[in-house]
Amino acid sequence: MAKKSVLSADLAQALATIGQKLERGVRVDGQLLSAISGMSEIPADAVGQAAREIPEIASLFRVRPKPARSLFWPRLSDEQQLQRFPEFAYLCLFHYDGRLRSKALQLISGPLPSSFMFAAVVLRLNDWAEPVRSAALDCAQRCFPLTSPETIAAAANFVLLRQDSWGRWGTEREAVRNVFSRPDVVAKLVENLREARTGPGSRILRELLRWPAVDPHLETLALQAWQPAVRAVAVQTVGAMQASWRTGSEIQWIDKSMGEGRSVPRFERRPLTTAISRLDMIGAATRDGSALVRKVALDSIIRHELGSQAGRNLALPLANDPSRVVRERAAFILSRTA
Repeated sequence: MAKKSVLSADLAQALATIGQKLERGVRVDGQLLSAISGMSEIPADAVGQAAREIPEIASLFRVRPKPARSLFWPRLSDEQQLQRFPEFAYLCLFHYDGRLRSKALQLISGPLPSSFMFAAVVLRLNDWAEPVRSAALDCAQRCFPLTSPETIAAAANFVLLRQDSWGRWGTEREAVRNVFSRPDVVAKLVENLREARTGPGSRILRELLRWPAVDPHLETLALQAWQPAVRAVAVQTVGAMQASWRTGSEIQWIDKSMGEGRSVPRFERRPLTTAISRLDMIGAATRDGSALVRKVALDSIIRHELGSQAGRNLALPLANDPSRVVRERAAFILSRTA
């Protein structure tokens, strides 16, 4: 069964018209604004599929027969179209010709107009061609600081959750990390995490924990985030008084001589930079409506407050909790402080 297109009917029509004009060497400026507007409506996390569909429909091919000469109007190559109409650069981000992808990135300046275009530039930071990656890095350094936090935050699911699967980029990755560490971007992402009813919120928060800019927002997320998983990550982080995030995986050997091992996640950690009361946060979490958050609160007591009177006082009301896993942890804490 064919995968549903991520392009709207109007966008597909505009791209097809542009493709026909490119084949004939006719100027494409008449459809550019419509195409760019339609592309900006595509969700950022669909940029991978769009990057396959756009060049096919718009005939953005690497090799194109040279148009026949005409006595009445000049026949334009794709490169000449790009030189005459700078807006064509946004389409050329998906051109099969790496030289045109590089030239397009060199032409783009100012704030990026949508999360889709932001994601498209990020995609080029991992391009298979090194000159394109270099041009994309220059473009990112020009444009990312000027791009609105709303635009960047809307691309977080695509960029933050997939960045570790991209193997071509090296120093180009820092452009992404720099822009997502911006305090205004972090604040917008926190707002989104607080309000989101569904989605990979806890995974996004784990990625944000790389940057101290998120620390002042942890209490808000622990108390107000809609998704229990997001509240749980915030409570766990405050309970430990350190942020941790996954950086990959490593082999944990069971019997190295026999080559028996298992892959386990590898984490980096840093201390929190904002003063937050661990006990106040854990206490609030023990009264949370989600058993997951109450469980994380008791796990924090076991790791960091086991044997203390304060830990016993927090665990005591949960001795008869409706959740078995919560009751078991409360009983363990109480048995150690009897």
